[in-house]
Amino acid sequence: MFAGPLSPLPVAAPSRVLVRLSAAADGPLPVVHASASAVYVDLGGWCLGLVSATASRVPCAMWSTVDDLTTLLPSAGPLTARVDDGCLVVAGRALRVSRVVDTRLPSVAVPRPCPEEALHVVAAAGLDLPAGGRLTPAHVDRLLGRGPGLTPLGDDVLAGWLAVRVAAGRPDVAVAGAVKQRRAVTTLLSATLLDCALHGEALPQLADWLVSPTDATAAALLGVGATSGAGLLAGAALALASLTDRDTPTAA
Repeated sequence: MFAGPLSPLPVAAPSRVLVRLSAAADGPLPVVHASASAVYVDLGGWCLGLVSATASRVPCAMWSTVDDLTTLLPSAGPLTARVDDGCLVVAGRALRVSRVVDTRLPSVAVPRPCPEEALHVVAAAGLDLPAGGRLTPAHVDRLLGRGPGLTPLGDDVLAGWLAVRVAAGRPDVAVAGAVKQRRAVTTLLSATLLDCALHGEALPQLADWLVSPTDATAAALLGVGATSGAGLLAGAALALASLTDRDTPTAA
């Protein structure tokens, strides 16, 4: 295990993050983004993050209790990251997992209307969504990598739809396959979050809305990012509507 001059930083981490780290080879990792709220590295084509206490708890990141990550970053020189014996080390500080978190969505299959604010955000971006909620591979072509945001809005819609379908036990083989084939057209972070969605994983705010669809939980989800929460909410509502179609192809 890494033994540096700095004390390890305790973090919470999703179980699949730990699995990927344990399988990763020791050595340096490219840093793809660094800010006060998040640091992201390229872990073999999968975007692994370290997020601050105030940032969105994305399912591909380690969750810290530090409010401002710049306090951990070097004052001069490039930011470095590496894997050492299954441990992520950022700026010379090992991240010690003190808690394993479950980022899988609950199984909910009750259709409910999508809040108008989310629909307005999606409509303003010119994205094409089916009224009945049933996405097809053709919709993937029109959504993936499209729209505003650090994670494109179209990707957020897809992520909400995919994750809810998986959580409900109704994954769609055709749509999932189309997303897997075309993930390279979007950003590394967005492609990674789509991979998480294909495993039924998403933000805690989406899980909260699924369990208790109130104005408060909808507002909390809509408050995620510039457009990400609205996209996830729209995609989740579409997925719930699509579950009434019993002819939808599902995984064996």
